Amino acid sequence: MGFQRFTVAIGRADLTRDCLEQLRLWPGCETVEGIAVLGDMRGKFTVHVIDYGLARQRLADRALRCIQREKQRRYHLKIE
Repeated sequence: MGFQRFTVAIGRADLTRDCLEQLRLWPGCETVEGIAVLGDMRGKFTVHVIDYGLARQRLADRALRCIQREKQRRYHLKIE
């Protein structure tokens, strides 16, 4: 017996803004300047840091992986 998983559609701009706000709350990642959201035709997405600012790359990537995993449980990307 399995559970069906339902997610909510979200736009690319909203997802980018939300992920960047969440990332800047992590200690050491306050200076991250930009992220990019890459999506496919099925609504799945990945998030990448494109401008680290003064943040350490390893720390920012680790924080973003945790945020991405949380967002993928809740949202799927709108096809635009």
